[in-house]
Parts: sequence; structure tokens; C-alpha cells
Amino acid sequence: MTGVCPNQQIERMIDSGAIRSAEPFVAGQVQPASLDLRLGGIAYRMRASFLTGRGHSVAGRLAEFEMHRIDLSAGAVLEKGCVYLVPLMESLAL
Repeated sequence: MTGVCPNQQIERMIDSGAIRSAEPFVAGQVQPASLDLRLGGIAYRMRASFLTGRGHSVAGRLAEFEMHRIDLSAGAVLEKGCVYLVPLMESLAL
């Protein structure tokens, strides 16, 4: 698959499980050629952006760079100019 995915193809990917979500998909989330992604429940405020490095994962390096966590379940304001890592509700089965 290359290029732009029309909404029908995105919907087929959701139906087949190629695109998954921690919460049910909502009406209007699938757009003509895109999928609106939603933030998960936690934001990690980071000291800096980083590359994981060979043999490491983001989860494995998180404790090294994390300053604190912000609960997003009731909404929150994130500071301008700061680095955050926020898992998405949606994921791809690669």
C-alpha cells in the first residue's frame, strides 16, 4: 500500500484490526483521507527529546528522561516550549 488512504480503506483497516484503539472509535474520527488520532490518558514531561539508540526502546529509556507525569483524563494544559511524550489511543498492527 502506498500513497493516500481513502476513508473506505481506513475503515477496512479498522474492521480488520490493522488499526486498533484502546477506546472505541468515535463518529467523525475517520476523515476523507485521514484518521483523527486521540491522546491517551497520561502525558510524560521530558527533560529533552531523545533517540532511543540501538538496542533500546522508548519505554526502556523513559525513566531516564521523564520529569513527571500529567493525568490527561480530565483535560490539561500543556506548557508551550516543553517536550512531552504522550501515547496515543490508536495503534497500528505492523
